[in-house]
Amino acid sequence: MVLKFFKTYSISVLILLILGCNESNKKSKQQYPEELTQLHENVLNYYLQDKPEQQTVDHLLSILQEDGSWKTIDYTTKIKSEWPVKNHLKYLQTLAISYNTKSSKLYKDKTLSKKIHKSLDYWLKHDFLSANWHDQHIGVPKFLLPTLLLMESELTKTQFDKGIVLANRAKIKMSGQNRVWLATNVLLKSLLLRDAETVAKASKAIQEELKVAKNVGIKSDWSYHEHGAQLQFGNYGLWYLENMIQCYAFVNDSPFQFEKHKIAVLRNYVLEGQQWIHWNNSYDVNALGRHLYKDEQQKKAARLKVCLEQMKQLDKAYSEEYDKALDTKMLSGNKHFWKSDFHVHRRKNFYFSVKMSSQRVVGTESVNSENIQGYYMGDGVALLAVNNKAYQNVFPFWDWKKLPGTTILQDTEKLPIIKFRDFKTNGEFVGGVSNGKNGIAVMDYDRDGVKAKKSWFMFDDTIVCLGSDISSDKNAEITSAINQSFLKGNVVISKSGNIQKAVHKQKNADLDWVLHDSIGYFFPKNQKANLATNILVGSWNNVAKRYRPILLTEHIFKLWLSHGAKPKNASYSYILVPNASEEKMKSLYKSNPFKIVNTKVQQSVVSSDEKKAGIIFYKKGTATIKGEISVDEPCVILLEEKSDYLDFAISDPSQKLTKIGVSIKGNYSIENSKYINGKTHFIIHLPQGEQAGKTVQLQLKRN
Repeated sequence: MVLKFFKTYSISVLILLILGCNESNKKSKQQYPEELTQLHENVLNYYLQDKPEQQTVDHLLSILQEDGSWKTIDYTTKIKSEWPVKNHLKYLQTLAISYNTKSSKLYKDKTLSKKIHKSLDYWLKHDFLSANWHDQHIGVPKFLLPTLLLMESELTKTQFDKGIVLANRAKIKMSGQNRVWLATNVLLKSLLLRDAETVAKASKAIQEELKVAKNVGIKSDWSYHEHGAQLQFGNYGLWYLENMIQCYAFVNDSPFQFEKHKIAVLRNYVLEGQQWIHWNNSYDVNALGRHLYKDEQQKKAARLKVCLEQMKQLDKAYSEEYDKALDTKMLSGNKHFWKSDFHVHRRKNFYFSVKMSSQRVVGTESVNSENIQGYYMGDGVALLAVNNKAYQNVFPFWDWKKLPGTTILQDTEKLPIIKFRDFKTNGEFVGGVSNGKNGIAVMDYDRDGVKAKKSWFMFDDTIVCLGSDISSDKNAEITSAINQSFLKGNVVISKSGNIQKAVHKQKNADLDWVLHDSIGYFFPKNQKANLATNILVGSWNNVAKRYRPILLTEHIFKLWLSHGAKPKNASYSYILVPNASEEKMKSLYKSNPFKIVNTKVQQSVVSSDEKKAGIIFYKKGTATIKGEISVDEPCVILLEEKSDYLDFAISDPSQKLTKIGVSIKGNYSIENSKYINGKTHFIIHLPQGEQAGKTVQLQLKRN
């Protein structure tokens, strides 16, 4: 009788357990409703498209402990930047992908399944929290939700419910990339819950950020802003691109798919924005934002290449354009990003950019103990690369008060740590002009008691760099830095036509030119230049606190000009020559290729054949170029002679004007112009609103 009781009891318990298990998996085994089927299929395919290397999976399993934690992770760390504890969820996702990939040798492996569940339970039990809000609301759901979807059929009710609790921290709010991240998390969570209505809301919220924005987000020049009017191509802007392409793939061919005009915005952001700062498989340092990390130029370039490949597959009608973009040296031209005070000049064999700031545009930021030396990173940093290793990992050894291109006070004060809203210069006349091939950038610099009129004339394979009206009342030296890079090979200089090789140091020397690492530095007028090639000690910990304070040494090349203390109306001029040789520098010395004017009211450069010319009018006035050109407002003009017309490009760096009156010697045909006393007079009506600062380009046909 007792035996019969226990037998009956055991059977009853077994039935209850089976029913309980069935109940626990009831949600996960429900079929997806028709409107969510394609979305669900797309999401799974997205995560399963890239099978992790077996070596990676084996390594993760080797460091996975019995309790489900990873022995390489310090779960108590308070580091805010790239919170290391989050790696637990990244590793877990990798295992879940391997487990669900049919070509994996661990496909549906029972032992692996147990380890995945153990590790998932470890996280759900401890619910690790970082000191950064971003991780709780964005980072954790971002890496947890794909694992829940991949392992859905095996989840217990407890796992499912706890996972949803963590995912519920993501709400659709904020703007720009933060909103996209949050909405994506809501979309995936709602997919798990079979909530088609909220999926639709999340998809709409994501697409609402696919627009040319007045505040943060994609700008009218196809740059990207976040944390105010701040260039964020490589930080939030690259995350934004990756996330948008991910969502594009998720909702493609589903009831929630992107509208065609939204896809066009994404396409333009890729081809007219991101493509410009990706050269020779390297990402522009000036576009990295605060992410001055180890090997970051190559890492971001690799991520952007993945984006291009994905867009090629999704946006098939434009696959040829994406193919061209994947050849990262093909794009040749000049572009001024007028919303970001940023200028790019590139050819197949070199890349140059200058990053500026103004009363309108924030120069940089230091957040989460990143970019802690970057106080001057938006002050006209001008970087020239002739190979894809330029400036790679040089940051621990930089003199942060002599950043290439900048004019800076050399005091002994420690650089301030700046927040993302703290950094704007006092300059108003900051901008540029471009005809698509060549261009001019200008920065009327005014910050911390230092003033200078700085400009960069980008003509084909040379960059003429001018500075005038340099003044300061500070009792410390003011310098204009030309370059800082790793020392590679010998440094060659010329003094009064006499060449010296293997030079290590020069102090206030009258130099004709300098040649180092295939870059030439030509001085049209003898300049008292300083050169140093020292072994320096540096640490990544001085750049970002995420790194340990380990001391490193490197041989650094540094070239700069000194204006002394309390300069008044000081000036400089030098020409950057990419892919230079001794013979090329000798030739430049013998036949100075440009006529230069460099005063506080006007800076101009004219090629020796007079086919190219650029003028910066800091005040209304007249230049003797092309016979004579006069303007009634400050502006920048770029001229190029063509066979049957004069290519005329003009812009208003202040972004305040509505029109500019111009007169030019000669009889030219242009709408609403007047020819009086040997001059053609006409009015340029300037772009307004989000287009203010954009170049106006005309063809002046000779009569």
